Order: sequence, then C-alpha cells, then structure tokens
Amino acid sequence: NNVDYRSAPRITLTSDRRAKIRGVVKALRVCGKLGGAGAAYQRKLCELISVTVRAIVTECVADAAKNAPGGGDEANPVVSKGTMAGVAHMSLDQFFDCINMLFEQVLGLLWGAFAVNKFCIDEGFILDDNTSVSSSGNADTEMQPSASTGGGGGSYERKSSHTPSATAASLAAAADLSEKSVSELLRLRREAHSLVSFDGMRRLWDTSLTFTHQLEKFSGRKAYGLRSTLLAQAKSFVERKHESNMSALVAALDSERWVQCSVSAERQAALTRLSSGRAAFSSRKTTSEAISSATPATAPSSTGNAGGREKMTDAEVEGTRYKVVWSCLLLLEMVMDDVACAAHFQTLATNVVSKVAELLRLFNARATQLVLGAGAIHSAARLKSINAKHLAIVTQCIALVLAILPHVRAALMAQLPTKQHALLYDLDKIKADYKEHSEKILSKLVSIIGGIVEHSLAPRIANTDFDARARNNSKAVSKA
Repeated sequence: NNVDYRSAPRITLTSDRRAKIRGVVKALRVCGKLGGAGAAYQRKLCELISVTVRAIVTECVADAAKNAPGGGDEANPVVSKGTMAGVAHMSLDQFFDCINMLFEQVLGLLWGAFAVNKFCIDEGFILDDNTSVSSSGNADTEMQPSASTGGGGGSYERKSSHTPSATAASLAAAADLSEKSVSELLRLRREAHSLVSFDGMRRLWDTSLTFTHQLEKFSGRKAYGLRSTLLAQAKSFVERKHESNMSALVAALDSERWVQCSVSAERQAALTRLSSGRAAFSSRKTTSEAISSATPATAPSSTGNAGGREKMTDAEVEGTRYKVVWSCLLLLEMVMDDVACAAHFQTLATNVVSKVAELLRLFNARATQLVLGAGAIHSAARLKSINAKHLAIVTQCIALVLAILPHVRAALMAQLPTKQHALLYDLDKIKADYKEHSEKILSKLVSIIGGIVEHSLAPRIANTDFDARARNNSKAVSKA
C-alpha cells in the first residue's frame, strides 16, 4: 500500500505469466476481439474511477453530517443533490481528509493503468485487430493491397506504423475523468474556500497541485481544467481577503486615538524578516486574530514605571526605532500577508501588487483626513483636539512605512516576470505621496510652534530686559 507514485512502476512478472498473457492477446486477435477488449478495458477503468470517487465522497459527507451539531441519520445524503450540498458544508479539515483519501485511491488506480500501458509497450501489445505482433514482440503494421492493382497484384502499401494504443487512450480517459471529478469537488466549495485562512488556502493549493503534477505525469498532458479551477479559487481567496483587510483597516483608523502602542516580539520578528528579504517565510496570524489579540494595545497601560504607564516597545527597522500606532502595525501586517501570498501563489503576484497599493493609499489618505484634517475629532475615537503629539506620532508611522516600502517592493519584484516590473511604479508614486504627507505635517508643526511663540511669548519679549537677566544669571553662577 505504501507506493511512491512519483517513481515509475516496476513490473515483475514471471516468464510463465508473460507467456500466458501473450497467449491471451494472441487468442483475442485470432477471434477479432482485441479492439473490443481495449474498449472494455477503458470502460471498466473509467467506471472504477467513477465508483471510487462517488463512494469516498458519499462516505465522507455522511461522516461529516453525523459529526455536525444536530446531525443524525436524517442528515446523511441520499441523493446526489444532498451529497453536493454536504461537500459544500464540510469543515476544511473534513474536506482535507476526504481529498487525501480520494487522491490516494485515484492515483493508485492511475498508477496501475500506467503500469499496464508500460507493460503493453514493453511487450509490443497494441489492442487493435488490424495490427499484428511479430515473434520478437514488436508491433508490425499490416500490409494492404495497393489500390493501383485492384487488390489482385503483388504490390502492397504499408499502413501508418503509429497505431494509437488502447491502453494509452484508456489512461488518458481515466486521467481526464479524475481531473473533472476533482475540479467539480473544488467548485462545490468555491465560497467556503474564499473564507479560509492563508494557511488553509496554502495547504489546499499544495495538496491539489501535488495531485495535479502526478496526474499530468501519468497522462502526459497538462491538466488545464484543474489548474484553472485551483487558480480561480486562489484568486477568489485573495479578493475576499483584500475586502476584509480594507474594512478592518478603515475600522482601525476610525477608532485610532493616535497614541503609541507596544510592538510585540512576534511582530518585530516579522518586520525583521521582511527587511532581511525573508518575508515569504513569515509565520502569521489571520487578520481577525491579529485584531483581537492586539486591541488592548491601543489603550496605554496605566501600570508600570513612575510615568504612570509601562514602557512601550518601539518598532525597529535596520537599526532605526519608530514609535507606531496600532493601525500602522495592522497595515504592515496586511502588507506582509499579501507579500507572502504573492510568494506562494506566484501566478497572482500581479493582483497582489494592486492590493498592496490600495492598502497603502487608504492608510495615507485616511490618516491625512483624520489628523491633518482633524477628522479624528468627529470619528469613533472622539478626540477632543489634535495636538503636536498626534502629529509627531503620525510622522513616525510614515517614516516606518517609508523604511519598509523598498523591502516590500523588492519582495514583490522577485515574484513578477521582468516585463511586469512596470507595475511597481505605482509603489514609487505612493512613496512620493507619503513624503508629501510627512512634509505637510512638519509644516503644521512649525505653524503650531510659531503660533505659540507669537501669542504667548511675543508680548513678554518686548518688556524683558535681557541684559539684566544675563547679569543676574552670571552672578548666580559665580556665587555657586
């Protein structure tokens, strides 16, 4: 049972067994039933594939229904429609159990068909009544009377020596049926798979792609149908995930109080991996898990050192430290997730570039509106005012994004073909937008400081005797 389907089958038959098979083939040819035997073999093989798929799927759906809350005998599928609905409502783990069992059994059948085809090629068997086999075991073509002689002369012309093998056709038909069956199973779970985590989608992609490669090896052709179904599901997952990310980022920004939050060791490790060119190897949480685990960090702790709060941990990139807010950390987490998606689903890298650009633009535009535009006063955060401290923390967040952006660009470039590198110019424009935002904030800070000097210090400056203050200070220093 422990068969390595990646290796070619080794056929070990005794000489008596081979002689018996040759005798059967010869008898079928004499009876004119060799072609019929090939057709029957193909029908039986395809029937066996169909029965295997149907039995495994039905059994797994029944088990899933029994294990579901409130599931009993009435929940078991009876008709095909019930089975299809059951497949769609399986949990991801249950579906993996189902397809792992299915892939093992189907590959076993295909491996056996591949071995039969190889044996027939080695022995020179072609299941065709119009093709003879020489004593050496090689297929000979039949000599037909030439049309010019009317069939009465001694002149003959040779038929094509490339007679299609019935066993090869049977293998191709079985592989095609297997491909369609698995594609249909995946299509039934299209909606469910768009909602899974990245780790779940990656596992599904790897498992299905391994089966696809083995299927193509057996059939000798590309399984375009299965590949396109798998790609469509990965694309649907990326789209649904991006929609969720955009909504989560908007919610985080609207509730952002623009105070520093602490950067956990896990998030710092992810930033370090990204800045060192290893973003694709991140061990990440889903966005929803990240939000739930980090929500308390948005509110500074009231315990700790004498300052009334515990010391916050800064983010560090290439030796430079940055004070950040939670929404900025969430943005970076989402961007790193997208980079990992581009690395694993390389055919979707072009889609991911646009998703990263949308996230970065959203953060920049919304932060501008909330802080520079004082929108945070009317947002869910309900800030009383926007002060210099809020402006300063935004500049730190922008500086962190600008520090990470070249590494994000390089990671995405590595997944794109050379002719598509022009797509990354969008990130260069975003970099310019962030720099412009930072300059506006600095101008606002200068304006605030200028206002303080003008309204609070200017009246005092005119009435102050700086010479007297200098003499007093010098006397105090000399006495000390």
